[in-house]
Amino acid sequence: MERTSIDVIMNYMTAGYRQALEKMPRASDLTEFRLYTGRPPALVYPDCIMYLTGNGIASCRSNTMCIICMPEDIDSILDKITHYSFHSHEKELKQGYIMLENGVRAGLSGQYNEDGIITAVTGISFRISRCVKDCCREILPLFNENAGVLICGGVNSGKTTLLRDACRCVGNRKKVSLIDERNEIACTSGKKITNDVGALTNVLSGCERSKGIISAIRALSPDYIFCDEIAGDADVEAILKGAGCGVSFCATIHASGYAELVKREIVQKLLKSGAFKYGVFLKGSFSPGEIVEIRRLDNAD
Repeated sequence: MERTSIDVIMNYMTAGYRQALEKMPRASDLTEFRLYTGRPPALVYPDCIMYLTGNGIASCRSNTMCIICMPEDIDSILDKITHYSFHSHEKELKQGYIMLENGVRAGLSGQYNEDGIITAVTGISFRISRCVKDCCREILPLFNENAGVLICGGVNSGKTTLLRDACRCVGNRKKVSLIDERNEIACTSGKKITNDVGALTNVLSGCERSKGIISAIRALSPDYIFCDEIAGDADVEAILKGAGCGVSFCATIHASGYAELVKREIVQKLLKSGAFKYGVFLKGSFSPGEIVEIRRLDNAD
């Protein structure tokens, strides 16, 4: 039987937490499960935050039934996440998160040493990844034009979910290269691509976006390149090089609206180049995946 993201999180919990989580309602709506030493574990839903108790959940963290997360709980869960080899995950520890199965991301907080490696973990935030098939239906016509599409939204607004489904649909009829730097889109495990990202899609996971884009341009002759979270000048330069070679792009970027988007210097370079013709703007974390506007970017004021 296929495991869900909730199953993945359960697998890393202590027996006590597993028993408590099995009693939680609305498991399919959960977006994050957050652990902090000395505080109750928090369950983040699109419309509310609840707290874990021994027999379910409570709306208030001061509820006397709430479980209090202890340092030994964090240590036990971290041991399982790192397969009892904390120091063998140095690269991930520098980034502050460890990718698990099904695209679940375990973000770590705590004390960092002088080498930029987290050494004393005081919090673990499990972020849940979901595949929602056909959620991209509204934006699919944009790809018929071979247009560049920029998916814009805030934290937990559903950017990656929308990108994944668009990659699946476009990758079933065009040659696509997916640059999956954090391995949370295709969720590759060994030689197996866990999520359906399209029959004609090549997946490059675990590499830097800019390097992956250049590699795809040189070796894979893509019609489209999909990538998550454009963040810096190296990404922009790689996209500009690809666009100059006739490749179209679909990417996500952190921006809650058009006004915020165009303030970013890297975006101004992209818009001047014409690499992205459309901006798709999402509503927000309270309504993940809901599109509020599709806007032309190549002739916008």
